[in-house]
This record gives sequence, C-alpha cells and structure tokens, in this order.
Amino acid sequence: MVLDMKGTLSLLAFALLASTALAQRAPTVTYTATGSAGNWDLKFTLINNFLPGEGDFYFFGVYLDSGRDIAATPSGWDCNRFRQWDNTGYGGSSQPYNNVWINLYSRPNDVHVSESMSTWEAVSHSTTAPTELKFFAFAAGGVYGGTDYFDNYWNPGFEGKGHLVTTPEPGAFAVLGLGVFGLIRRRKKG
Repeated sequence: MVLDMKGTLSLLAFALLASTALAQRAPTVTYTATGSAGNWDLKFTLINNFLPGEGDFYFFGVYLDSGRDIAATPSGWDCNRFRQWDNTGYGGSSQPYNNVWINLYSRPNDVHVSESMSTWEAVSHSTTAPTELKFFAFAAGGVYGGTDYFDNYWNPGFEGKGHLVTTPEPGAFAVLGLGVFGLIRRRKKG
C-alpha cells in the first residue's frame, strides 16, 4: 500500500494524539494563596482528568517546607490517618509529604472522573507565597489506561507540581474594560 505525504502525516498526527491522550491524564493540581508573609492560606484544587471507568481520586498530599499545618479537610476525608507519607514502597519518590488527606470509606466523596475538588487547605509559614508545590495523588475504583503512573493500573499513583493560580484584583478588570472601551472609541473616530 502506498500512502501519499498527506496520508502519512495524518497517520503520524493521529498516532501522536492517541499516545498523548494515553500519557497526559494525570491529575492537575493548582492552588490559591491568600494572607501575608508567614501566614499564607493555600487552597488546593485537584482535577481528575481520567476517562470514564479509570477511577476516582481518594488520596492526596502536598509538601510544604514550613511543615504540617492543615486548615481544612473535605467532607468524608481524614487528615490524621497519615501525618506524613512517601511513595517509595509503591514505586514513587521518597519525598516526605507532610500535609496528607485520605478518603478510605466514603467513595461518594472521592474526586470523580472529569470533576474537581477544592476543599483541601493548608497554611504555609513562608515569607513569600510558594509558587510551586510538590503533590501526590492516588486513584482507585477503575482500570487506568495511561502510562504516566506508579504502583499499578487499579491503584495508580501520581506525583507532580501544583502551581499557584493568581486572580486579578477587581480593579484590574475595570482598568482593562476602560482600555478596551478607549480602543473601540479610538477606532470609531479614526
């Protein structure tokens, strides 16, 4: 069978997209920081990027260089079951995560496929708000088809970096609106 250049490129693009879809479903973690130096309230959001049938997240933790200081825990989750956790026994890193939450017995409170949860909070005592934090998360209740995990396909574990999400001040929207209005007005005059 002879393929033309366009057909070959199409097949390559499809193969690349298919392999990327399998390897890029790890959870996404972001967080916001409010407060001031030495007292940053960090609110974490975990997004389950799995496909249907691949599982729900039940275990989550972050590493704060200022130590363990949990401020809020989602309903059904336990922040005292493990005071610290590392993933060496499961094929992950030896990073000691010191703010850890687990949901062992209340499956309806897991982070389900295509959903997110934002009720984990911890306090950082750093002088500046951290812009990037190490996290881990485990899922269960399905068969994970990706390739970017440790442990096993029915209890896949993930480690990564969560990123600070900043929200603009309300006044920034007003300034942006005035700028857009000025550009439209200027364009109409010209």
